Order: sequence, then C-alpha cells, then structure tokens
Amino acid sequence: MEVRLRVLALAVGAALVASCATRDAASFTNVYVAQFHTDEPAAACRTSDVPQSHGKAREFFSRAKEVDYKALHDDYELAPCYVEGTLTWQGRSCDWQIRAGATGSVQCGEQKLYFACDSCDDLFGAKQ
Repeated sequence: MEVRLRVLALAVGAALVASCATRDAASFTNVYVAQFHTDEPAAACRTSDVPQSHGKAREFFSRAKEVDYKALHDDYELAPCYVEGTLTWQGRSCDWQIRAGATGSVQCGEQKLYFACDSCDDLFGAKQ
C-alpha cells in the first residue's frame, strides 16, 4: 500500500511539474500597450474596440486560453483592428497583439503563441 501511495505521489508531482513548464499567462509581466492599428481603415474600427490600458491587456492574457493557429483561424473572428505592445515572458522581451474579436498573439523571437478569450467582453468596447 505504501509503495502505491509513493507511486501516486510521484505521478502527481510529475504532472504538476509538467503543467508548470507550459505557458502561464500569469508569467507575462511588464505588459505595455503601445498603439492601436487597423488593417482596414474603412471598417470603422475604434480604439474603444480593444483594451487600451496596460491592466486590461494583462487581464486579457490571464483570462485567455492558449489555442493553436488552426483553432484560432477556424473558430474565431479575426477582427481588422488591434492594439499592440510589449511584454516580458521567461526573461525575454516579446511583442503582442490583441484584436477586437477577443483574440491575440505573443511573438517571442521565432516562437508565436495564440490566444482566444470567451469571457473577456468587459475588456472590450461595446460590440455592434
């Protein structure tokens, strides 16, 4: 019985270590909003359509789930307007974008992470 408990404890410990090795949005620090952009000026995007404060941008990444590019492309709207900035992750300076459709990305060198947030409506301006 004691051997089984030790094996179970080791398995749980290994799972916890493995989960810490994955991306943790709480580990995004120094989230800085730089500027607003739109890919389609005629689309009538407004700055209020995206999070404009450093705190709201950080909140987006803490609530959003990481998704792969296919899921982002197939399941979410790629809005033409976005806000961008920088953040620190794992000691590296990275660039990020948050789009009006509650999607985002973080680019750290060659690595790119994609995010979608289904519970972030309060961080964005009024939807039409």
